[in-house]
Amino acid sequence: MNDSLENFLTDSGEFILDSLVDNEVVKEIPVIGTSINIIKGVKSIRDKIYLNKVKTFIDKLGSINEKQKERLINESKKDQNRRVKFGEALYTSIEHSDSMVKVEYLAVAFEAFLNGDIDNAELRLICHAIKSSFSDELMDVVENENYSSDLKFLVPSGLAEALYFGMVSHGTQQGPGYQLTSIAINLRDAWKKYGNKKSN
Repeated sequence: MNDSLENFLTDSGEFILDSLVDNEVVKEIPVIGTSINIIKGVKSIRDKIYLNKVKTFIDKLGSINEKQKERLINESKKDQNRRVKFGEALYTSIEHSDSMVKVEYLAVAFEAFLNGDIDNAELRLICHAIKSSFSDELMDVVENENYSSDLKFLVPSGLAEALYFGMVSHGTQQGPGYQLTSIAINLRDAWKKYGNKKSN
């Protein structure tokens, strides 16, 4: 890597880092706040990309009010192991997202969790589904009332499920049908409720 590119990455990364280190929202989210504090000198593309993703997540989420903070605190007190899993699910989903659209979906899902629309387990399932999906199909299913994606390709991500109808005439078996799972429906509902509140 040449010196000018490395300096650019370091300078811009540190600028983003400075804006996140003291951010109250970041401090409230398990694992993510810790991971931000670990990155002191940004010298790699991976660090800069991750910081940009966290910034997008925070910008889409906005601020966290006292009631939402209380929900996070109460969740963390229930079970330390579950708290770690919850934080890691968010962290890895943000880190491994291959598009900023996915990061925005994570933010609206997290906001739905903070407002009690979905629970801890549902949020973790949504994180997995977002991380495992192809971005174009995910956008189509989440944002379009009349989506055009073939749902059979969304089964591995957990956004769709197969329906089997049993035997039909002459002993032949009818092929499966497909429908959105509750995970997809929860994410669609979260997007409708929170997705257009703040755009980047």
